[in-house]
Amino acid sequence: MFEKGRSLGNKVSVFWRMFRGVLWADVTYSWFAEVYALWAVRLSRLLGKQSVVVIGGYEVAQVPEISYGSALHPETREMVAKILSKAGKSIAVSEFVKRSARTIAPDADIDVVYNAVDVDALVPSEPKMEIVVTVGGATRPRWVLKGIDIFVSASTKVPGAKFVVIGPFDQQVVDGLQKMNQAVEFTGELSRERLIEWLDKAKVYCQLSRVESFGFALAEAMSLECYPVVSDQGALPEVVGESGLIVPYGDPIAAAEAIKKGLRWVNGHDARTRIAERFSVDRREKDLCRVIDSLVSR
Repeated sequence: MFEKGRSLGNKVSVFWRMFRGVLWADVTYSWFAEVYALWAVRLSRLLGKQSVVVIGGYEVAQVPEISYGSALHPETREMVAKILSKAGKSIAVSEFVKRSARTIAPDADIDVVYNAVDVDALVPSEPKMEIVVTVGGATRPRWVLKGIDIFVSASTKVPGAKFVVIGPFDQQVVDGLQKMNQAVEFTGELSRERLIEWLDKAKVYCQLSRVESFGFALAEAMSLECYPVVSDQGALPEVVGESGLIVPYGDPIAAAEAIKKGLRWVNGHDARTRIAERFSVDRREKDLCRVIDSLVSR
């Protein structure tokens, strides 16, 4: 909202529009605990309104070994703490994110409202093939964050299956990774339709990330009856539950063994059912309404 480079007149205009919006509203709803949320929360308190702030995950993350997370920076960490402490209610997209937020703002009022997947729009239609897919950029520095190196290393231990990495990539990163296994396919960034086609025909979906606040691609893959194999980091175990396998982060041998089991799996209903029951659009809508109604009734 007030990023560097904006003129003073532009900043005043943006602030005035926000002021009028808050004045009109009963509740403000900010997605991500960033600078615009700070002003929305401040204006809400000033004008006697309620405020909701959604914590996406990055704002409260602090993973120094890969330089990931806003909370690594003292100034940003302090700002996020102010936002969460002053908001009428904060919403975390997973229990993992809620725990992370508590380390920054222990007094914040935080509820978990999971992200949602429209399962009805993701109906399996293709015969499953011996394909293992992961979604995550093979770019600097995201290839480490997304565990692409672990995925490629695991592929060398699973003969006969096709391994596919979907997402933008840096050619230099791909050249280095393909020294482990030249057969791994890097598709680059795909259209929504092509992404769904790959997930529809893949037997196994992997998310071997160092950290994930939720795992939306994972949830979509599960909706399309892929067998999920994920690392034990972040919110990934929350999403998968008992419908797939959870392996130690950074262990390609354990990942490979889990993938082999997934390739022998013939029933993808468990994964799809879990998403439909726990992460549906209807459930998210009800949870959001519950949170907002609780504020309005105060």
